[in-house]
Amino acid sequence: MTKVKKNILFLSILLLISILTAVIKYNSWQAKHILTVGIYTGSPWDVPNNNQYRVFDYAIKEFKKKHPNVQIRYENGIQKSDYRNWLSEKMVQGKSPDLMIVPNNSFNLLASNGAFKDLSGLMSTNNVSTQSFYPVALKAGELNGKQYALPFQANPRFMVMNKDLLIKNKIFAPSFNWTPAELKRICRQLAITKYQGSKLGITSEYNWSDALMAYNYRLSKTKDNPIQLTTAAAIKGFNLIEYLRNIGQSKIANRDLFDQGKVAFTPISLAKYQTYTSYPYYVTNANNFTWNCLQMPHIKNAKATQVDISMFAISSKARNPKLAWQFLKTLCINKRVQEKAMEINKGCSVLPKVVLDKKVQQALSHNSQGSLTSTKLNAIMNNGYTEPKFRNFGEIYSVLDHSITKALDTNTLDDQIFYIQQQANTELKN
Repeated sequence: MTKVKKNILFLSILLLISILTAVIKYNSWQAKHILTVGIYTGSPWDVPNNNQYRVFDYAIKEFKKKHPNVQIRYENGIQKSDYRNWLSEKMVQGKSPDLMIVPNNSFNLLASNGAFKDLSGLMSTNNVSTQSFYPVALKAGELNGKQYALPFQANPRFMVMNKDLLIKNKIFAPSFNWTPAELKRICRQLAITKYQGSKLGITSEYNWSDALMAYNYRLSKTKDNPIQLTTAAAIKGFNLIEYLRNIGQSKIANRDLFDQGKVAFTPISLAKYQTYTSYPYYVTNANNFTWNCLQMPHIKNAKATQVDISMFAISSKARNPKLAWQFLKTLCINKRVQEKAMEINKGCSVLPKVVLDKKVQQALSHNSQGSLTSTKLNAIMNNGYTEPKFRNFGEIYSVLDHSITKALDTNTLDDQIFYIQQQANTELKN
């Protein structure tokens, strides 16, 4: 081989090595600047919403202001109903997204199984104050004293009242912060009135769980204390729901009857209230009656508001946990992102400072004709309770709901309650 050919070969090899080195370095750099995220399309609250990605893309733009070289990748078109299975497959394959929206009713199970990174240390070292969030929202992502997820949006339930129905029946309307005793009084008064045949106090959407929470009952369990359905608070709650079903005929009162102006009260979630044109516009325009928004009835100091929380968590096997943490903060703490999410997704911000902001106050007052104010919404969120942290809470609640509802329908709850309690505790051991 001539000297020239040797030089050409040497230079070719050197060039090839340089190219390979550059490719490897680029791939390494790129890997450190790519963040994968798991999300689904549609609303977390099962209401019509085709704008889920709008909020997410807005958050990406906010994030890129400080991290312009980072690429955020997510799969389009994953339906909420398919998301849990999609995420499970990714985890089994060892390809979990760095950051993920937590599937509904799966937090306890996934956190218990070690799927999520503990965020407690990151919150402490990055001066993320727990006081920035509504307590009910932050606690939703907590398990065994550790923070495994941050809240993104909330969807509280509250009560809608037909003011005209009460006025026409000469019944004194309750205040925003009312009690189970007032609910019983009004339903009893409506049951005996003869005005236009109206005798319905509350719709069937006010369920046994709402009634128990009205008396501050907590479905809880410790090592030596299984689920108890015969405590004083539980008995009062069961008595309330039985009373309402009997005297107020709530078993047959559905949302359609409320729309027709024949029922005084119905619970509704914030997302439905803001999304469906029937609430409140259809009610007021088509049926010509006015409404008001109240807290869920409860005794003093009771937390009686069910609040569904949409959360994001970092995978315990995240390839870029630092980037995931930065983007998580953008989603859950950035004021502009939280305002945009509240505007588009129709839920509630998890930050009190957003809910009480003047722009949000004006938007709420305009959309609900003054019935739902930011002050009311703030109080509703502060009255929220967090679901128990059983590993298999979803399965246990399904067992309870099916059995208790069936017993209420057949008027056999007193006879069945001990069996139902035993059934739930058997499921708890599985």
